[in-house]
Amino acid sequence: MRKAKIKLELGTEQARRVIYMHNKFLEGNSYSSAEMYDEVTRVFKVDLSLRTVQRDLRTLHEMVPNMEQVNVGRQVYWRLSKNAIAPRYLNNVDPSDMLSFHYLKGYLSEYSNSILGKDVDKLVKKIDHTVPGKAFLYEAQNPNYEYGIVNYKNFSSIFEEIITAIAEKKWLNISYIDRFDDEMHHHFAMFKGFFSYNGSICFVGFVSRRHEFAIIPMENIVKTSPGQPYNEFVPDFDIHDMFKDKFGISLGKHTELTIQFAPAAAEIWGNRTFNPKQTTTKMHDGSIQITFSTTINKELIQWLMNFGAYVKVISPTEVLEMLKTELQKALEQY
Repeated sequence: MRKAKIKLELGTEQARRVIYMHNKFLEGNSYSSAEMYDEVTRVFKVDLSLRTVQRDLRTLHEMVPNMEQVNVGRQVYWRLSKNAIAPRYLNNVDPSDMLSFHYLKGYLSEYSNSILGKDVDKLVKKIDHTVPGKAFLYEAQNPNYEYGIVNYKNFSSIFEEIITAIAEKKWLNISYIDRFDDEMHHHFAMFKGFFSYNGSICFVGFVSRRHEFAIIPMENIVKTSPGQPYNEFVPDFDIHDMFKDKFGISLGKHTELTIQFAPAAAEIWGNRTFNPKQTTTKMHDGSIQITFSTTINKELIQWLMNFGAYVKVISPTEVLEMLKTELQKALEQY
């Protein structure tokens, strides 16, 4: 005789709680009874006992066979088995997503001891259900000092003032030195954000006198002070448009650059994309010729010098002459 299945009769409120719990577990989260109690009472804003939540978890366990309990020290955690969760995610994860998720797990791990540590750990566990294991060695993400390390200890007040101005969309008076320039500039600026570049924290701001966006490393900013409300029109900011056909963060006139990598360096550098619109041509001698639009500035010349004899500037002549001059100046020091 076939054994009758246990009939579970759920009230409306209990059903809502159990469904909510199931959805949280489907996200890849693990919860102890106490953590789930905190979650349920926070969301449903009802006065429940811990025993009621434990009963809800047991009910969910009876309804969903893939629920499991894991012992972590003396604490017991509830979760859905990886087999129950993985297919939901892995069907949509392509290799590029997998790479991104490993990067994200690595960077998030840096904040496990911060005030966001508890939330970060939950997110890392959730991502781990999608791409299990530790592959990205985040401890080694800044292993060398080729660009130097800037000591920003004395720049905290400037950083705080600019960040506040960005959040509140306020103008600032700034005094700064341009990159590769000893002249002091005093401008009225509306900052949009910051990013990291070659070991520097760089702020992007609309400079009213120039009527354009400028990129200013924080260590080049000497002084900031609140500015009065200003009616200068600030155009829409698009970071991708700003870096289009631009080399580095310095200003400069545009040109079409053609360089040629020697056969010995073709496999290393010839397979790389330096500009999304570049054209790459393999020459009969095995060298690689690359052409793309860019700006002529000191950063471009320094970049070309990094390749030494492995790269040759084909055109324009202006860049070729600037490179020769810079190389001659370097040689004169020895």
